[in-house]
Amino acid sequence: MTRVVMEATSDSWKPPFYLWEAAGFDVWLVNARDVKHLPGRPKTDKLDAVWLCKIAERQMIRPSFVPPPPIRILRDLTRYRWDTVAARTSEKQLVEKLLEDAQIKLSVVASDIFGVSGQAMMAALVSG
Repeated sequence: MTRVVMEATSDSWKPPFYLWEAAGFDVWLVNARDVKHLPGRPKTDKLDAVWLCKIAERQMIRPSFVPPPPIRILRDLTRYRWDTVAARTSEKQLVEKLLEDAQIKLSVVASDIFGVSGQAMMAALVSG
């Protein structure tokens, strides 16, 4: 099996990593910080690629953990859901602040201002 060694830099490693992995290569993703601390590191991209091959071949570095595809998909979905819920919460807080700035304290009357009753009250306020 052919091994491919690459440094992890932001999220730019993902597309080539996934392609090589799907093509059946043994892909090693290494932490750039770990590679930097090794002596004799060249400074150009071509020499850097050769250097990565050499240190991987000599077992001077180990690959980072990259979960298998089903776990990656689950993690991506979980993170997306978390971000969506956080954005929704932020928007709800902005609406409540806007109402309070207008001297309308709906949260005193309704426990959930985005529930059925709260939405009906806001619709009545909007319609006049």
